[in-house]
Amino acid sequence: MSELPSPNPDPGAAETLRRVFDSVRYSEHTIEELLGEDVYSTGAAEAVVHDRRLPQTQIGAVIRSCFLGLPIATGDVPTRFVEAYVASGLAEVLDGRLVPHARIAPVQDVYLASDGYSRGEDPSGYVATYTPTARTLDLLTPRGHVHRALDVGTGPGTHALLAARHSDHVVATDVNPRALAFTQLNVLLNGVDNVEARAGSLFEPVAGETFDLIVCNAPFVVSPESRFTYRDTGLPADELSRRIVAAVPEHLADDGVAAVLVSWVAEDPDDPDERIFRWLDGNGCDAWVLGISGADPLSHAAGWNDYLHHDPERFAAALDEWVAYFRSLGIQWISEGAVLLHRRAGETAIRFDAIDDEELEDGAGAQIERFFATQAHIAERGILGERIRLAADARIERDFEGDEVVEARLRLDGGLGFERELDEVEEEVVAALNGSPFEDARRVELVEDLLDQGFLEFA
Repeated sequence: MSELPSPNPDPGAAETLRRVFDSVRYSEHTIEELLGEDVYSTGAAEAVVHDRRLPQTQIGAVIRSCFLGLPIATGDVPTRFVEAYVASGLAEVLDGRLVPHARIAPVQDVYLASDGYSRGEDPSGYVATYTPTARTLDLLTPRGHVHRALDVGTGPGTHALLAARHSDHVVATDVNPRALAFTQLNVLLNGVDNVEARAGSLFEPVAGETFDLIVCNAPFVVSPESRFTYRDTGLPADELSRRIVAAVPEHLADDGVAAVLVSWVAEDPDDPDERIFRWLDGNGCDAWVLGISGADPLSHAAGWNDYLHHDPERFAAALDEWVAYFRSLGIQWISEGAVLLHRRAGETAIRFDAIDDEELEDGAGAQIERFFATQAHIAERGILGERIRLAADARIERDFEGDEVVEARLRLDGGLGFERELDEVEEEVVAALNGSPFEDARRVELVEDLLDQGFLEFA
């Protein structure tokens, strides 16, 4: 399936690697302390620069080999580390040097083995590391304790391992055998025993089962290609995303939540989200769609083919192929974003907000949990007579000219980072919400909207 070697989930090798990592303090914090806070967003081109910043110590050698993917002298690290790295199938020894064929990156407190830096034209079975989209899904995932969790299209097991920290049992599915081999190795590498890897496409391996948490970062890119397993769906337009959105509610237990990344297309750029709302209508879940990006066909094609910039002729051919494909399907706009779902009984609601995924911070998952709890509270009890206050992570900011307020806004600290300007009446309403019963029937719509966005909470 792939030109790349497959990892070997060897328990002894994985345990040895973990022990060495722990002994030299190989962590996300250490890497950022030595190479800068933006090091996780850099690529292979910057590796030679990072190499020169590292100390000539064992931790420096481990970072060079495992994080940067650079060869090191076998004498720079313990012999047991060299033997374990080779036994895991992730490296080989050539002429006295340890040459890595993969990457092991610490993400939070998880060791994540995957293929190395993307070169743009990776083999079809390439297994990506903690990518920007993986980070987005990580931050948008509610982290309350659950009994059963499901990671669909797990790749190297990224979200399965992150969910393992707050789940009794996690099932990870993928159609790529190399991805599941990485997942199995990573389970051993992290010493966890509550993650189960299953082979198969999307939800096929879990037919008839339900889960309290579902996450999915499947290949959602709308394209005419099918060569990259981790990117291209092989299905027309946004069909894979539609199938995922349709299947998630069937596999959510009562009160279960889901976070999935998807794409959707539109024939009318002035009504770009009609399709995603249609997918979600009547599915038994409250839904929150967070739009991350939207583009016309040419811009979309340029963004996903930018790895061809060095070859203008091939780049132009790819643009023409993609745009012609979109034109044949009548597609005028392509959107990408997150769909968040909460399964509950009763009448449900759908909300849409745009976000900047690069501005997401820790705390977004907790804000999403609050959103769903708020939706359930409103559906059950309404808001009149309820005690409402400014949320703990929200604040009112005011700009003054002399003693006069010229602008007031609400800001949500961390997480989704929402901001909203307030007019004079809205500011007065918010300022009056101090946990006392809310009785102003004229302001129900405003207060419900502020509750939805997380600026307010039930006391």
